[in-house]
Amino acid sequence: VFFSIDLANARIFNADSMPYGTDVSHLVVNIGTSGCSALELTVPREGKEDTVINFLTNSTDSIDFSMGQAKIHVVSLDGTTSRDYDLRVNVHKMKPDSLYWNQLACRTLPSMFQSPDVQKTVLHKGKMLCMTAASGRYCVVTASNPGEDPATDDWITTEIRPQFTPAVETLAPTDDALYVLADDGSLYSSIDNGSTWSGCNGTRWHNIIGGYGKALLGIEKSGDEYFTTEYPRGISHPAPDGFPISGSSQPVIFDSKWNLTPQLMILGGRTATGSLTGDVWGYDGFTWTKLSQASCPPRTGMTLFPYFVFRTNTTNWTVTEMTAWIALGGLDSDGDTHSTVYISIDRGLNWKVAGDLMQLPDYIPAMYGSQALVFPSVMQARSGSKGWTEFAPKELPRWLAIASGNSAISRATRPITEWECPYIYLFGGHSSDGSLYNTVWRGAINRLTFKPLQ
Repeated sequence: VFFSIDLANARIFNADSMPYGTDVSHLVVNIGTSGCSALELTVPREGKEDTVINFLTNSTDSIDFSMGQAKIHVVSLDGTTSRDYDLRVNVHKMKPDSLYWNQLACRTLPSMFQSPDVQKTVLHKGKMLCMTAASGRYCVVTASNPGEDPATDDWITTEIRPQFTPAVETLAPTDDALYVLADDGSLYSSIDNGSTWSGCNGTRWHNIIGGYGKALLGIEKSGDEYFTTEYPRGISHPAPDGFPISGSSQPVIFDSKWNLTPQLMILGGRTATGSLTGDVWGYDGFTWTKLSQASCPPRTGMTLFPYFVFRTNTTNWTVTEMTAWIALGGLDSDGDTHSTVYISIDRGLNWKVAGDLMQLPDYIPAMYGSQALVFPSVMQARSGSKGWTEFAPKELPRWLAIASGNSAISRATRPITEWECPYIYLFGGHSSDGSLYNTVWRGAINRLTFKPLQ
């Protein structure tokens, strides 16, 4: 582990803190100098006198840094000049790889209505698009980032007057259009962010799954049979056994060097037999396949989104960023809502309950039918955004308390004041009685909120 030397303030520290839980009670230090006549370390001891170690004669002695800051006393070769340095070994006091919601904030849904009845938020052409309805009126709000202030930035609110009754919860984007079902199942499309709508050649569907490139995926019903289908090609196949015909999560699309085509993933929902499922289904542009081996509990209206976790190699402290799939919420067969967070790090094959610190705090209610979007945000700017109410994080256990005064001073002439951090925005959602939560929650993983090293 390499250390930085702040000559101006006579401080020595490791700017990149060692992982949480590192034992610092028996560390061997390696100090290099261009020449000195004395080099002593003074180490504090609990309830006893400080220990003084002559490093020139005892360079292999282990040192206990668990009592806090040590001191290094250096004397020049000619013995005329000396200086003392404060030496600190920084260790993370909080698990940085947990989805601890320590940057939580909440605001109302972006809408021209004070109390919307229904909403659906999607990512369309790189922008957030939120459709809401209240008392038979409809509006669409678009923005490049939901964290910006709608009073001063690029939020655009448009009241729309469709010549049909949209089933707002079916709203879905493709690369070049928006789609929504009418209350009678008729399919409509829009190429101007929902301002105007056109019928899709009399197409009628049971449900919309989501967009895949320029194609729209959905469910058709003929008699008692259900079919997976695609618009505009109109290719249909019988829905596989156990496939969700409604209530699945928002789709997530990802690509990798192992895939010839992008992979679309959905989670949970209600099958043709009326039962609920917690399985993950994937689509590769040709075929639907059940992916999950260890599934989530059977629920409808779960929220699915990709995020990041980090794996630390404790041999050399290298950190590898990994994509993870996060699932939360949902409505079970008894009509109860849930808030449990689940995680998969193998592309949806296996799911497990996330750790305690990744679970939602108590003041975020259990819900179903919410949408999660991830936007890159500037950390410094987030704290000053108008319209957001900041919330204190859930209380940490004592052994995870965040230590104060652990920041490192850098010799950089231009200090970092802001940096990018992908925030999770959780839109809407419903209570167990179907009422809409008029909220947008915002949170981020710990490590991504840490100030970058200089």
